[in-house]
Formats: sequence, C-alpha cells, structure tokens
Amino acid sequence: MAETENTEIPPPPEPVKNWYTRLKKITPFLSGLLAFLIGLIWFAPLESYAVLALRHAAASGYHIEFSDLSLSVFGNYHIEGIKIPLGSDSEKPGQIKIAEAKGRAALFGIFLGEKYEFSAEALICSLSKGDFTLKIDSLQLKSNLEAQKSGGTEKLLSGPLELEAEAAQISYKETRFLKEDIVIPFLKIVLKAQARQNQIAIETGEAIGRLVNAQLRGTVTVGPQPELNLVLTLKPTEEFYQKYQDKDPKTLLRIANVLHDDGRIELKIRGSLAQPVVEPVPAAKTQP
Repeated sequence: MAETENTEIPPPPEPVKNWYTRLKKITPFLSGLLAFLIGLIWFAPLESYAVLALRHAAASGYHIEFSDLSLSVFGNYHIEGIKIPLGSDSEKPGQIKIAEAKGRAALFGIFLGEKYEFSAEALICSLSKGDFTLKIDSLQLKSNLEAQKSGGTEKLLSGPLELEAEAAQISYKETRFLKEDIVIPFLKIVLKAQARQNQIAIETGEAIGRLVNAQLRGTVTVGPQPELNLVLTLKPTEEFYQKYQDKDPKTLLRIANVLHDDGRIELKIRGSLAQPVVEPVPAAKTQP
C-alpha cells in the first residue's frame, strides 16, 4: 500500500529580528520622549528654578534679592536691582548693590549646586559697611568653581575665580586725624584667586590709582564659618600728600605709627565679611 502524501502546509518563517526592526518599533516612543524633554527645557520657567536655587542658598546663609530676572536655555541671563545684605538687621548690616548684571552661566550645574561656572558683567556696583563705601562703574567676573562633597551633605568649593574692575572709588569717613571724608579713586582693580575646599587664596590682588596704589593678599574662608585672613597694603602717592598738604598727612601717619619707612601702610583684616575687623600693622620704630 503506497504511503499517503503529507498535505500539511508548513508554517511561515519567523521574521528576522534585528536592531533595525526593534528601533522601528520604539521610534514613536523615543520621538515623544525627546519632544517632551525639548519642550520641558525650552518652555520651562527657568526663572522659577533660579528662585528655588536662591532660596536654597538663603537657607545656607547667602541671601540675594533682585527686582528683575530673565534666563534663557542657552545660559544667558540678565538681572537688575541686585541686593545682598551683609549681616543681620540688628547689627546695622552693610550691603552689596548691583544695578545690572548680565552674562552666561552653566545653569544646570548651578541649579544642582554642583558647579558655579559663569561669566558676569556688572554695572554700577557698590558695597557699604560702616564708614567704608566702595563704588565700581564696571566689573567683570569669571568663575569656574565646583562644589565637591567632603562627606555627608557638606560640599566644599574649589576652582579659579577672576575679577577685574574699572573706575572704582573708595570713600572713608575719617574722624580721628583728617576729620573729613577721604575719597580715593582707582583706575583699575585686578583680582585672581584659587579656591581649595572653601578657602579662597588670593594669588593676585592689585589696585592702581592716582592717589593710592594697593595690594591685597591672604585667604577668605567661605561656608558656615566664614573667616577673613587678609593683609591690605596701601602706598599713598605724592599726589595724595599734595592734595591733603594742609593736614600734613605724613606727620599724622607717623604720629599714628602706621607709616613704614618705605612709604606703605599695612592693614590686617580679620573676622568675616559681615563683621570685618581692621587693624593697622605698626611701623617698626627706628633705634636711636
């Protein structure tokens, strides 16, 4: 008896699954996710994120106020009416004011509190504290600071910081010897510093002026326990002595024992930025 023929139809071959097939299936999902992320970044209220970041900074002791703020997704920013108080109300605090600031910043690093990389151009700045007032017409600032964890939740700042200012002016109400307001203009101020674990070491600090030239060196510690450890060296020019010749400032400075033989005046600055303590370094007395 002859064998019966097998009339069953073989199943169709399984489709070949490769990366192209898989990619084709998930492309709509990826496109939707990408569109969502672009929309979130492009239309997100970045100013609200900045306010949240400033509130976080205020909780750490750094208070910043402003009247107007605009940010772009590319990192460009423009701020007006900046105010930074120094100290509490009961201490009659000083204050930093900036009329306008603009520049570029790495926004996500700043919002996350991990990297403070930015450049800034500020106009009409002032710092007032006690009898001192500093005014600057134009200031440029560059920062590439990083916040690195040191254990727990504490973060320490490290990285370079540069500042350059033009058309600056320091005013001081002198009530002991000259008994008048001393106004010292500076043509240019240059400051270069390097931060290492919350301690900012000043590598270059110079101010050039017609009446006085100045140099600043030392360290500034930031964070929960801020500390100043600075030495400011002032060297009055002949134009300064001629301007106040009716007061005979050289004689007064020598009587106060603060004018050194090479014509410099040195001031030690301790304490904090909110409560600085300034002490003159006595001049070495010559032996008879």
